[in-house]
Amino acid sequence: MPSRLVELVAGVLELPAAEIRPDTGPATTGEWVSLRHLRIIAAVEDAYGVTFTPREIRGVRSLGDLREFLRGRDVEE
Repeated sequence: MPSRLVELVAGVLELPAAEIRPDTGPATTGEWVSLRHLRIIAAVEDAYGVTFTPREIRGVRSLGDLREFLRGRDVEE
């Protein structure tokens, strides 16, 4: 069963959760465009009660980066 974060990203990208991998991001997935990037950030903030700084928003380049961000905030995925 996919994690909550994978489901969230898959929903925003309108892709099956099975296609979301740790390296999924703008460089590997055509659906991850700038507007959807912001939607992913907003969805993560809402779902996990966290806040990204502008620098952190620019630094997220993959699902793996989102996981590291959450771990750094001691938030369970």
